[in-house]
Amino acid sequence: MQPTTEPLNTRTPIRTTFNPALEDIRMSPIVSISEEARARAKEFEKSGRPFVFFQRGEIDFPTPSFVVEAAKRGLDMGLTKYPKSGGEDFFKEAVAKRLRLDHEAGGIEPAHVVATYGGQEGLELSFKLFKSGAGFSPTWSCALENFVPFAQLDFVEVPLNRDFSVDFDRVESAVRGREFFYLNNPQNPTGKVFSEDELARIVDICTRHGVFVISDEAYEKIVYDGGRHHSLVRVPQDNVITVFTLSKTFAMTGWRLGYVVTRNPKVAKLMRLGNYTQTAGVTTFLQYAAAEAMSNVDGSRRAIATMVAEFQRRRDALFDGLKDLPGVAIDRPAGAFYMFPDFSEFIPRELSGPERNHYVYELLMEHGIASVYGSCFGRHFGDNVRLSFSATPVPVIHDAVERFRRVFR
Repeated sequence: MQPTTEPLNTRTPIRTTFNPALEDIRMSPIVSISEEARARAKEFEKSGRPFVFFQRGEIDFPTPSFVVEAAKRGLDMGLTKYPKSGGEDFFKEAVAKRLRLDHEAGGIEPAHVVATYGGQEGLELSFKLFKSGAGFSPTWSCALENFVPFAQLDFVEVPLNRDFSVDFDRVESAVRGREFFYLNNPQNPTGKVFSEDELARIVDICTRHGVFVISDEAYEKIVYDGGRHHSLVRVPQDNVITVFTLSKTFAMTGWRLGYVVTRNPKVAKLMRLGNYTQTAGVTTFLQYAAAEAMSNVDGSRRAIATMVAEFQRRRDALFDGLKDLPGVAIDRPAGAFYMFPDFSEFIPRELSGPERNHYVYELLMEHGIASVYGSCFGRHFGDNVRLSFSATPVPVIHDAVERFRRVFR
């Protein structure tokens, strides 16, 4: 029997709306800003001056050679088969050992560790555990543009004070009736490093209200002036989820290697299931390379110290060049590789909405400087602009500072 063919005009229309978990996701504005910057750079550089890319948190250091060689050894060893969901034992053992050494985190066992494709997958899985949450504003744009809509979360932004200090009353008010509180430490986009006291008070508030803490520690090793990063992985409680990545620590942004640590056995189990569902586990020879990276204590410390020293030189060049500009308020970042100056006094008061949010961004772009407007990082710091010095050599920063002085003089 031959199937009948309906006339085209009688067919049921193909749906044009889909699951809001995907429909509501937006590509990070930083991606579109980067595309615009590359397009405008071609015309600008005809003047003979370099275009300055301050917009993205990419690193211009190569992955340390001992990590690359370890990946090659992993391939030669035949570590090319299906991985174990949640991570291979050798990887998780290396993580537990590193956390004991670097953060004095006692009691961390391989069962507490889940290997993920970068810190980004670790955070996505963490957010998907819950239905409601809160977190500091400003915050990493992907948390708002990707994780919150993908997990279909009811999420509240808790603004930091203008000097990026914490208003604990706001934190306490926000977590009531919610399921988790998210923080990024050291912080993107401000460069703030939370103090041990601030972290203790946040954990205490969350614990009293029966709320989990998701601690995003991607920049754990990038701390300046002899300061110290206090990791929540040390907290001996089962309401803390700590997310790490090797991307920044070892200049491995494209390797996509990260891990989550939690003392809560149910959370660890659910994350392993989520990891299996999404990606079926992290590539085995990459886990081997990461384990070798973490186990090579001397090589790791030398590579990290070299990077951090250069980032600090860049930070100082940028901060010293901008700190006295009229109408610009700027804090010296204590960690990460971002600066988040406030241009409120410079922006014309009559401007509002997107025109105000994009004012400084557009002005800088016209002078060959790509930045990220503050509204990408939440609702409360639209007059700020993020500048990343992760891939900008000091001489280029000096050139950029001269342009800033001409614009804001």
